[in-house]
Amino acid sequence: MLVERQSEAVEAMLALAATTRSLLCCYTRELDPGLLDAPPVLEALRMLAVRQRGVEIRLLMQDLETPQHAGSALIPLAQRLPTSFQLRLVTEPVDRVYAAAFAVNDTGGHYFRPLGHRIEGEFEPDAPGRSRQLREAFARYWERARPCTELRALGL
Repeated sequence: MLVERQSEAVEAMLALAATTRSLLCCYTRELDPGLLDAPPVLEALRMLAVRQRGVEIRLLMQDLETPQHAGSALIPLAQRLPTSFQLRLVTEPVDRVYAAAFAVNDTGGHYFRPLGHRIEGEFEPDAPGRSRQLREAFARYWERARPCTELRALGL
């Protein structure tokens, strides 16, 4: 399914969150403002995180400062649910030039955007082959990225 509008992108993310069993991976440029912090998406991610034990929502980003300064609503949610949310920052120069962005779950669904700064892309709720490729690519980026320790909530 072709995604061309913000509302379609939000619907794609809602569908991915709803069908995730235990792992949702998002490769973003700067936490996708207007998408990952849209109220329905935030609520879907929160519900996914608290629905069952062991759910992981992995967020990989190329830019940490922009969402911090913009006050992304996703950051406080991730801080409140640190056992489910994991955030990492891409640091390797070869990884930082990756132009695409995507979200992929463990049930064969994905939303892929060839240009990560744009909303246009494709959503496939059931494409296990392509989703497996995206999960494997995500895993490679994830292993080379560093944890965003500066976003951890201080328990004072």
